[in-house]
Amino acid sequence: MKTLHLTKKDFRLEWFSGSGKGGQHRNKHENCCRITHIESGISAIGTASKSRVENQKAAFSVLASRLMAAQDQGNVRRGSSDEVRKYHEPRNEVLDHASGLRQTYKRVVIHGDLGEMIEARKKACEMS
Repeated sequence: MKTLHLTKKDFRLEWFSGSGKGGQHRNKHENCCRITHIESGISAIGTASKSRVENQKAAFSVLASRLMAAQDQGNVRRGSSDEVRKYHEPRNEVLDHASGLRQTYKRVVIHGDLGEMIEARKKACEMS
């Protein structure tokens, strides 16, 4: 079994209020969780429960499987202090600094479609 050795500093944790079923507790409390692995830009969200703890566990579970898949493909780098990507939700934009590629926030973060971003980064790193 492969393992990733990560610390709390490797992640950015964001809380936001959800929408849909759940009434006031879900709509007025920040109990939905988005967790982002800072270096790779891979993220996951947990919104299914009213509980912060449950949503955080769900997001970490999804993120762990995405990170393991990315590691198997060789896409998780460690030890870089440079900012990899800039995420700007209000403008619906994600910018990869090395390649200059811009994609929609919804496509990259919500749907987890990082394939094109990863390929563009690989090409930019090869050219450097």
